[in-house]
Formats: sequence, C-alpha cells, structure tokens
Amino acid sequence: MDTKNVSNEFDSTNIFLFFFRWWKQLAIVCLTAAILASIFSSPVFITPLYESTVVMFPAQSTSLSRAVFGANVDFLQYGDVDDAERLLQVMGSTAIRNRIVERFDLFDHYEIPEDSKYRNTELRQIYGSNVSSRRTPYGAVEIKVRDKSPEMAADMANEISALADTLQNEIRQERALMAYRVAVQRYENLQKEITITEDSLRVIMERGIYEYEAQAEMLTRQLAIDLSNNNQRGVNAIEERLNVIREHGGSFLTQKAHLEQVSRSLSGIQRIMQEARADLENFVPFKFLIDEAFVAEKKVYPVRWLIVFMATFAAGLAGTLAIMTYENLVKKDIISPIKASSK
Repeated sequence: MDTKNVSNEFDSTNIFLFFFRWWKQLAIVCLTAAILASIFSSPVFITPLYESTVVMFPAQSTSLSRAVFGANVDFLQYGDVDDAERLLQVMGSTAIRNRIVERFDLFDHYEIPEDSKYRNTELRQIYGSNVSSRRTPYGAVEIKVRDKSPEMAADMANEISALADTLQNEIRQERALMAYRVAVQRYENLQKEITITEDSLRVIMERGIYEYEAQAEMLTRQLAIDLSNNNQRGVNAIEERLNVIREHGGSFLTQKAHLEQVSRSLSGIQRIMQEARADLENFVPFKFLIDEAFVAEKKVYPVRWLIVFMATFAAGLAGTLAIMTYENLVKKDIISPIKASSK
C-alpha cells in the first residue's frame, strides 16, 4: 500500500476498502485476543463455579396450636407476600450464615488465611456473592448457591432451606416456652386459690350450710308450719338454724361464686398450657418445598464463549479505532506512514 491510498478519507463510501486494506492486521488482533481470552478464562486462571437452586413456597405464619385447638385457621394454606419476605429475611440472617459457615467449614473451603486481618469481612463478601435468595414472580422463594464444588453447592442450598425451618421453630419455641412457664405459674396459683376456697367452704359446710337458697327456702317453709301448729320447740330449732344461715350464708355464696370463677379460669389456663406445649413440642414447617437442590453437571461461571466473544469484539473495535486514528494522523502529515508490503 502506498501513502496515497492510506491517506484516503475514511467515510461510508470506502469502509469496505478500509477493511480490505487492513483485514490481515485486524484478523491478527482479533485472533490473538480470542486465544488470550480462551487461555485466561480457563480453569487455570478462573475457578469455575457450579450453581444449585432450591425453590419453595412460604407457608402461612400461624400457630400449630391455633389450628389444632379450634381456631379458624387453615394450616395448609400458602403464605402471602409478607410470609415470603419474612422467609427471605430468615434465610439471609446472620444466624443462618454462621451455622452454614460452621457446618461446611467455609473459612477453610474459601481458603481464607487464619492470619488475615479482615478474615470475617472476606468471608461475608465471598458468601454474599455465592449465596443469593429472591422472591419469584409467582410468589415462591428461590435460593441459589454457587461454589467451585457442585456437591458443596447442592448441600449448602438444601441446608439453608432446612435451617430456615429450624431457626423459625427455635424462635417460636422460645416464645412458647415463655408462655408455657407463665401459664404453669398461673395454673399453680389458681390451684392454691381453689384449695383455700374449698377449705373455707368446708368450714362453712361443717356449720350446716350446704345449699344456701334451698336450705333457706325449706327452713322458712318449715318455720311457717311449726308456727301454725304452735310447735315452739320446732320454731326454736329452725330459728337457730336460720341464724346460722344468716350469719354465714353471705360468706358461703361469696366463696362458692369465687370457686366457680377460679375453676373457669383454671380451665382457660389449662387450654393455654396445652396450646403452648403443642407449640413447644412440635416442629412446624414454614415452607412447602417444591424443588430440592441437586448436584449440577455444568458450570455456570465463567461463560467462556461470552468472554472470548466480548474480548474479540473489543479487540477488533479497538484495532479499528487505532487504525482510523493512524490513517487520519498520516493524512494530516503528523506522522509518517508505515510502509507495508502489498503481498
């Protein structure tokens, strides 16, 4: 190529001639970029990652005891958006991450040195880039785990899914234990109160009062009969018994009403204890598992063909711009043209 051809104006009318003149150089640049991209995207330089996914629907957040003991709750109903967001928060919590780190020894697995100054920060960054969760458009919750080991990725995804139930049950059981202890204390106090009330009633009953209204009515009727028959001895005996009823009848009625009230309270506390114990002793799933994670057969990162394509395209574009700049500089006599062989 001579200087005159090289100095031609580069526009849409001679773009074909431009590439015809420089196709060998551009081909060498693109081929070199493709080879280098292929080499540097190989497992020798970039660790391939495998991905496993768990898909689940959130369950409605409700108490097992409420569903069993008569509350109008559908225990088998899918959860709503709030339940899904709650499940996502649990799976992304520090508590689950710490258990996963301990369970799979991620410090060693991620090759984080023990003497690293920012050891925990490095772990959080790697974990955060490899573990993700989201709510799908259909209301399900999806967990994705990437790892250099396909078996590890599947195991971690399934373990996070299982720990989501475990952690929520631990929180629920902790609250149920508090409720159960309070209910037991209240139950014991009511039992003592019933015992004291029954003892008071027994003392009153020993004085001859068993059923205040019935006894008072019967004695009043008998008193009228004795008075009409002029039976003074009978009148005196009945008046004596009526005096006892008048003296202790009010206390009898008060203690009896109190006993009934405490007994009703005791029945309610027993129900609360049963509900708290049901929540305490049973493991409740907070999700409906749709797809468990399985061991991936193909890596998802890096996508070598995309890296090679982008590197080749970028190199070709950079080479084209460089040659265009070169031709314009030659045209303006800023630099001297490079003599190239026409062969």
